[in-house]
This record gives sequence, structure tokens and C-alpha cells, in this order.
Amino acid sequence: MKPLVQRFLEHWRSQGWARPGARATVACSGGLDSLVLLHLLRFQAGELALDVAAAHFDHAMRPGSAADARWLSGLAGAWGVSIQRARAEKIPVSESEARALRYRFLESLVVNGMADCLLTAHHADDQVETVLFRIARGTGVRGLRGIPLEREPRILRPLLPFARAEIEDYARTFRIRPRVDPTNVSPRFARNRVRHRLLPLLEEIHPGAREAVLRLARNAKRATEALDALSADLLKEMIKEDGEYFTVLDRESMASLSEAVAGEVLRRVAEGLGVTLSETGTASGVEFIRSGRSGGHVVVSGPTRLDIEFDQVRVSSSPGERLDARSVGEKGLDIRAPDPGEGEIELGGDRFGIRWGSSRGGSANLDGSLARGDCEWAEFRAQDLSFPLEVRGWRPGDRIRVPAGRTKLKKLFNEERVPRSKRRRLPVLVDSEGLVVWLSGRPHDGDRAESDRWRIEVRKLGNA
Repeated sequence: MKPLVQRFLEHWRSQGWARPGARATVACSGGLDSLVLLHLLRFQAGELALDVAAAHFDHAMRPGSAADARWLSGLAGAWGVSIQRARAEKIPVSESEARALRYRFLESLVVNGMADCLLTAHHADDQVETVLFRIARGTGVRGLRGIPLEREPRILRPLLPFARAEIEDYARTFRIRPRVDPTNVSPRFARNRVRHRLLPLLEEIHPGAREAVLRLARNAKRATEALDALSADLLKEMIKEDGEYFTVLDRESMASLSEAVAGEVLRRVAEGLGVTLSETGTASGVEFIRSGRSGGHVVVSGPTRLDIEFDQVRVSSSPGERLDARSVGEKGLDIRAPDPGEGEIELGGDRFGIRWGSSRGGSANLDGSLARGDCEWAEFRAQDLSFPLEVRGWRPGDRIRVPAGRTKLKKLFNEERVPRSKRRRLPVLVDSEGLVVWLSGRPHDGDRAESDRWRIEVRKLGNA
């Protein structure tokens, strides 16, 4: 087998991780793994031409942690690398809280431009322990992939393919003596029980168990990549509208899928909204899509819910996207006279550009960016309008002028099967008497015999 250093360099180059001169900061606890990674990059990987530094976060969870931080600073100085340090202002109450604080500090170094990439010393044995933990918790296929080689913001794990035994051999070769953290051997922590009890027992029952678990993680990664590729076109077919906090699916198409495939689509849509659906949540969501009634909803996970709107299913992940009357009819834009003008409004998280003025030959006599691209429009005889006008969103009780007289806007929405989620994102033009004279999406040509008409144009600019 090739030496660790040679295989490490080959692995780094194969990933194309960082250009020469990049600021590569190693997250150092003072333990063996992170010291080996720091030493390897500083003294054995000169051909990569990286600007190597260290970072340390003191959780303050035990009496000797401050001394460890000072010791590590001295070591970094001796090795000729700079070090960034931080300490928890409040002692974490759990390992998960400590981890969150640590990563918040480490990620800030990349986000704030103090490092081009952040390196952690996770290795193959850490991968085995992570996969076993997730199996015990009943993870799905994605969870079986274990620790990824990299994740945003530019956090890399270059030692992940290498066993801890190799790392220990390197440490002995270069006489690296780490700080001993007593919590790493305490049976009080579940990870230590997996490392010191469960894994040796698995190896006794089935020699080669470690490699078998790593193989499982690799297979899960390949299976997930295959599912991603196969699902891409299917998702395009299912998704009718996509926003920051919601996704609208075609209900009939979703209902035609098998339970397993529909569940996979629903899970991926939820992941896109930042939510992980449980087995129960996925099953209830699929059942609701198949048998729920229009106007109904079901909560599938925390703030995530599904709403059926005629032939569509809306998946939303934010309470602010809930479909109730409180969220409609936001502040509008006043048009006080027929004189030319323009402005913007926000409705349901969307921004709209509005412009108005006299129209000759089918084109408003105003210049501006709104004239470029598709837009909704309507034209009227100015004398038929009761100024001041207002452009705003729909409000319960609104009535609209139709050829046969007047009708409730809600009734028109129902007749034309306009989903509730879309209703509050359609600008309406309201006159001084509170009557809706135009609904965006329904062209109004006025009297074509009139050569001089008043025109309003609405163009969606994007998300607010």
C-alpha cells in the first residue's frame, strides 16, 4: 500500500479542492486526528502550496479546556501557523449544542473571508460510527451515506477515506503527542460506547464489519445519486410553481404515482424547503394527496403543511405562507389621476412593477424597464374610471364588474378554479367606490373605437 502522505495528496488533487495559495484552515481540538491533519498539510503537503492555518473553539465544558487552548496556541506558533480562537460565552448543556456552537464559529471564518476553506479531521472510523448511529435511529437511504466529503460553506474532510490506525501510525512516525481529552473515553457518551464496545463486538461477530459499514455508506451514496438523476425529470413534471417557502404540485400526476415514488417526490420537495419528512409524515402526505378534498389541509411536519386547491397540491414550510384571510389584501399602490406614473407593490411574497398612462396604438406612452418583457395589461376609456384607483391584492368581500353586472370576486375565483394560494398574488385594480374593475390575467380592451385610451400594465419582478 502506498504511504499515507502519497495517497492523501492524490486524494486531494482528485477532488480539485483548493488552488495554490488558498487559505486552508484546520479545525483543531488538540486531539490526535486534527493535529495529524495540521502537521500533514504544514510539513508534508508543500506541493499543494496552501496557506495553512488553525482554528480552535473552546466549549468551556470542562476545567482543563482553557489550558488546552493555550497549549494549542503554543504548538501552532512552534509549527509556524496562525490560529484563530474563540470560547463559548455560555457553557453548552449538551454535545449537540456544543457542536452547533463550534460549527457556527468555524463557518464564520469562511463566510467572513478569513479562510477559503475549513478542514475537519473526520476519518473512516468516524464514518463507521456515524452510520451505525443512524441505523440505530432508523435513518433513510440518505442518512446511510454518513458524513459527506464536503459541505457548504466550503467545509472539507480530506482524511475521511483513511482509517484511524493509519493516522495513529503517522503520529508515531512524527512523534506527535496530542492533548488527552478524558471525555473521549468516558462511557457516559454514546459515541464512546459505540467506539469502545459496539464496534469491537461487531468485529468479533463478523470480522470485517468496519469495512462492511463503509461499503454500505458508499452504496447508499451511489443509490442516492441515481435517485437524484432519475427524479430530476419527474420533479420537473410534477412541480407547477416553486417559491422560497412553497411548492405547488400537480395533484392528478402525483396521485397516479405508486406510493413509494410519490413519497420520494414529496420528501424531495420538502427537502427543497428545508424540511426532513418522517416516515409517518410522508405516508400521511401521500394519503392526503390521494383522498383529501379541495380546500382541506394536513400538517405533515412542524410548520410544513399540504393544501389541496382544486387540481393542485401546495406544500408550504413557513407559517407566513399559511392560506388564511390575514395574509391577503396587503398595502396597495394609489393612482390618484390618469396622469402617467409607475410604482411597485408586494403581494404574497412577490414583487410587481406597475405603470400607467394614456395609450395610443396599443402602447403606453411611458419609457422604463417595465416596457421590456411580458406583462399583464388592461385598457379603459379614462372617463369610465372613477379615480383615485388602487392596485392591491384581493380582499374577502371584493366584488368585480362583469358583462352581466357585478359578482363576488371569490365566486369568480371558484368558477375559474383559481387556487387560493394564487388568489392573493394576483393584483386587482379597484376604483374609488371599492369596486374591482380589473383582475390581473384578464385582459380588458375597453372600447376599441376610442383611439386614446388609458392603459395599466403589471409585470412580476420576482420575489420580495
